Formats: sequence, structure tokens, C-alpha cells
Amino acid sequence: MNYFIGIDGGGTKTDFLCIDENGVAAGKTTLSTVHIMQVDDDEAVRILKQGIEETLPETAAKKDVFICAGFGGYGKNAEIRQRIETICSNSFGNMNFSVKNDGEIALYGALNGEDGILIIAGTGTIGLAKVKDEMKRCGGWGYLLGDEGSAYWIGKKLLGEFCRQSDGRSQKTKLFYTLLEHFGLEDSYNLIPIITQTHDRTSVASLAKLAFALAEEKDSAALEIYEEAAKQLADIVNALSKNYPDGCKLSYAGGVWRAGEYIIAPLKKYLDEKIQLIAPEHTPVYGAYLLARKMSKKGCLGTDGRILGC
Repeated sequence: MNYFIGIDGGGTKTDFLCIDENGVAAGKTTLSTVHIMQVDDDEAVRILKQGIEETLPETAAKKDVFICAGFGGYGKNAEIRQRIETICSNSFGNMNFSVKNDGEIALYGALNGEDGILIIAGTGTIGLAKVKDEMKRCGGWGYLLGDEGSAYWIGKKLLGEFCRQSDGRSQKTKLFYTLLEHFGLEDSYNLIPIITQTHDRTSVASLAKLAFALAEEKDSAALEIYEEAAKQLADIVNALSKNYPDGCKLSYAGGVWRAGEYIIAPLKKYLDEKIQLIAPEHTPVYGAYLLARKMSKKGCLGTDGRILGC
């Protein structure tokens, strides 16, 4: 019997899901992250081996196991790609496997393997589109060059609006007093050393939670930030939608979407009318399972047994 294992190697955890050829779940588990910026290669191999051991039935023959693993950071950088592929080779042995970017497995899960667009808005942003067997992208330039609409972008906008309100360039709203309290500021200008000395990309992105709390209180400045974020995200989607003359489905992933209607409602206003916005149908790890099953078909294997694609 064939077994298909999906792996979602995210920045905080690693999800494993094993389903047999009859569509019956054989096992699942969640372990700590294998992100190569957070753990060394040996630790990543240990975690991946443990996950396979905990989800795969003991009776399964290795030649009948097909794995698709999605990892953050797996992209165009040849050195990082090689490092992740070597980790997988050392983890999966003689089992068939394929390595993907975590965004691709999220797209497959969200759209149940169908063509369409996924807009990811977490710490950063990127838009991905599946057009038959081809993957296209828009955005994903990083916080110094882009990441519009991301949690980092929202956090930076929040800080910028605080500065504007402090100067009198914008009318003071609850945003100003909330950030004074959050940072324990007696003087607005004390924010400068706090941000420059103690805040990195991740900590600035975490300020998006304050933006959401302010939106819940109907703070006009916070609502305007979400409005602009939605416009930026719609621009990414609309650029990708040119690949679908008759329209397509769109889904979403990432922490920014926890803001719910504060980001979704304005997004709908800016989307091309042919785009159908839907909630994600499945998780990224299920998307990895779908890819493992797809790539197990005849003609998709390389001569060394490693899955090449399809």
C-alpha cells in the first residue's frame, strides 16, 4: 500500500500528516521547527526523522512512501536550496520525496489543489498563483524593498502615524495614547532609541496586534492603515489575476488575516470583479499531502527514486 506524507516546516513548528492510498489518515503529529535559521542541520534531521517515525505505520515499505515537504526559505537561493535538500536526503533515506516552498503547499491546501491565487500576509507578504502546473509569484521582495500589507508594514505604519500625531501633522486619536502607554513613554521622542536599539523586523511586525485592538475600538487612524494595507494586497492579487482571463479563486494565509473584516472587507473593494474570495479549504500540511499524492503518479520519479515534480 502507498502512503503519502505531507510536511509543513514553518517558523514555529513542523506539522506531519500521513494518509494512505485509500484516503485514510494513518498518523499525524506536530514537532518543533526545522527552520534552518533557527536550528542546525543535525537537529532538523532529527526532528524530521522523528516526525516520519511517529506518523508512518511500521509495516510501510520505504519504496511505497511519498513525501512532500514545504519549508520556509526554500526558494531561489541555490545555497539554501541545497542545504534543505541535503537535510531531507539525510532524513528520508530511500523514501521518495519532493521539496517545496511553504507558500506552494499553503496554496495547494487553501484551494484544494485547484488553480487560483493565494495571498500570504504574515510578517512579510507574497502572492502565489497556480496556473495548471506552473507557479507564478508577485511581491515577496522583503521588508526593505516591499512587503506591503504585511504585519511588519502595518507595525511600521502604526509607528509612523504615532510620529505624525505627535508632531501635529495628524489629529491625535486613541492610537497616540495607546502607543504612549505601550512603550511607557513620558516623551514621544523617547520612542526613537526604543525602536532603533531594541526592535527588529519581527518585533515591529508584532505591533500589528495593537493595530487590530485599535481597529476594534474603531480608531480612525488604525482603520485607515487597514484600508491602505488591503489596497496594497489587492494590487498584488490583481497583478496575478491577469493570468486568468475568466476569473479565478483567491484565498489567503498568514497572521494579518486574523484581523478579519478589518482587512477582508476593504480588500473586496479593490479586487478585480472576476476574483472569487474564499476561506482556505485545507491547511498547508494537507496541501503538502495533495502534492505528494500527485507526484507519486507514473512518470514523476527521477532515476534515483527522488521525486522531481509533475
